Amino acid sequence: MNPYPEESQSMDFIGHLEELRRRILVCLGFLAAASAVLLVMGRSLMVWVKRPLEGAAAEMIFISPAEAFTAYVKLALFGGLILTVPVIFYESWLFLYPAVPRPKRKNILIWIGVGSVLFLAGLLFSYFVAIPTALRFLLSFGAEFARPAITLGKYVSFFGALMIIGGAIFEIPIVMGLLADIGVLRTDVLKAKRQYALIIILIVAAVITPTQDVFNMFLFALPMGVLYELGVFLARMIEKRKNKTLTQL
Repeated sequence: MNPYPEESQSMDFIGHLEELRRRILVCLGFLAAASAVLLVMGRSLMVWVKRPLEGAAAEMIFISPAEAFTAYVKLALFGGLILTVPVIFYESWLFLYPAVPRPKRKNILIWIGVGSVLFLAGLLFSYFVAIPTALRFLLSFGAEFARPAITLGKYVSFFGALMIIGGAIFEIPIVMGLLADIGVLRTDVLKAKRQYALIIILIVAAVITPTQDVFNMFLFALPMGVLYELGVFLARMIEKRKNKTLTQL
């Protein structure tokens, strides 16, 4: 289905800016609405957010009058952003639709669906693997000398950052597949430069890890390496499909 009338297929520069502004406003509106709903559900949401901490620390505390409220707002914004990601994908697709060649349009919708599924997989990885593992490792230091009591605000920041990072890194195969689909990446180059890719992965993991420790860096670097190889495999499949299509013409 064409989301644009035929007369709007051609736009000038100002028209594109206006269209981009409209798409951004839709995303911001959805973000605000989702965050407001999650803020109302703050207590129930906090119970769910606290679960990875069970067994690692006995309790959470807050040390300023406004910290608890600020933590609830921050958590609502993190949650709203996560819920807005599929909307961002879709609105980006609507913005790029007129520029995408007709045969590729159905493929882009498939990419959006797969990207949303992989983002969800990244959230699950962070929630069930990365966050509990990182907490157990980090809080094990000094446990024989002191009892860990994490502040609510710091924990929400830690939790939200790792959730979003997890969702983002699981988009690596999608980015590589899209670039291969439009001819920007080739699998022979990806294989030849694999060692450089691994170095870049380690650097990115070190930068994005909120705690800046080696353990958590490798905790994210390992799945990024696996996802890179998945992206190489996906790019190879796309190249084979494109070559098969060319030979049939």
